[in-house]
Amino acid sequence: MNVKERIKERVNDINDPRLLDELLKAVELEYEIEHVDQLTDIEKSAIDEGISDAELGKLHSNSEASQLVKEWLKK
Repeated sequence: MNVKERIKERVNDINDPRLLDELLKAVELEYEIEHVDQLTDIEKSAIDEGISDAELGKLHSNSEASQLVKEWLKK
């Protein structure tokens, strides 16, 4: 039995909806990463800006970033 078949077999035995949801999120994220054809100029610019900020030490902790996102979403 190959790895893919073993994974399918194990997933079929899972009944926990939360675990299944997390597995689906992981698989969908991997799929999206593998199927990105090309970044737009705006996306490339945003990535470059983020890298530049990181190199300059302009960083936020995970909790700070989460708070900033929550505030941004309220706008």
